[in-house]
Amino acid sequence: MKEAVILAQGAYPVHPYPLHLLKTAKTLICTDGAVNNLQGLEPDWVVGDFDSLSETSREKYISRMVRDTSEETNDLTKAVRFCSGKGFRSIVILGATGLREDHTLGNISLLGSYALMMDSVRMVTDQGVFHVFAQGIQKADGFMEVSVPCSGGNPVSFFAFDPALKLRARGVRYPVEHVVFDSWWKATLNQCTANNLVLSFLNGPLLVFLPYPTIWKEARDIPEE
Repeated sequence: MKEAVILAQGAYPVHPYPLHLLKTAKTLICTDGAVNNLQGLEPDWVVGDFDSLSETSREKYISRMVRDTSEETNDLTKAVRFCSGKGFRSIVILGATGLREDHTLGNISLLGSYALMMDSVRMVTDQGVFHVFAQGIQKADGFMEVSVPCSGGNPVSFFAFDPALKLRARGVRYPVEHVVFDSWWKATLNQCTANNLVLSFLNGPLLVFLPYPTIWKEARDIPEE
């Protein structure tokens, strides 16, 4: 699947896993403010309204700049829409949290919209990974089923964008079938009991956060610093 890595203008990654994803990205797209802080790498494109772009970056990347002056979206959403227009169906978002809490909350809340545009969306932070699902295997009762690799004993939290979300989960310590998602904390701080979560949901998208350690193949051999 064609995948792009997007670097946003939050806290620059320091954990080995997001740094690994950044350094090995086959296609790297930066929002205009994020490219100012890019360390030792070159972006394929720089997307945004360029109100945060330094003069040095403007001169250096002028041939890679994609201007979007829409006032209805932030630069991260502009970058995701650009990826969709280029045919990418999978994105990894880095640098979208930290620094300002309002930006962090806003970026996390947008993941539901991004899941409707893409086949795979992950937001990788210095603390863990957000997975967001809008689709899955259609079950006879209308629920969508997805699986997420995890590690027994690892914490896991579930969030809903729609209070009408219904969730069933196998591989967790505490049942979630009767959770009413009328507040974001309602299905947080659960625990994995297996090496794979099987999640069935209705009225998604569904947001899942798994803090480190991860068990993703590409992260296993990355040493902690």
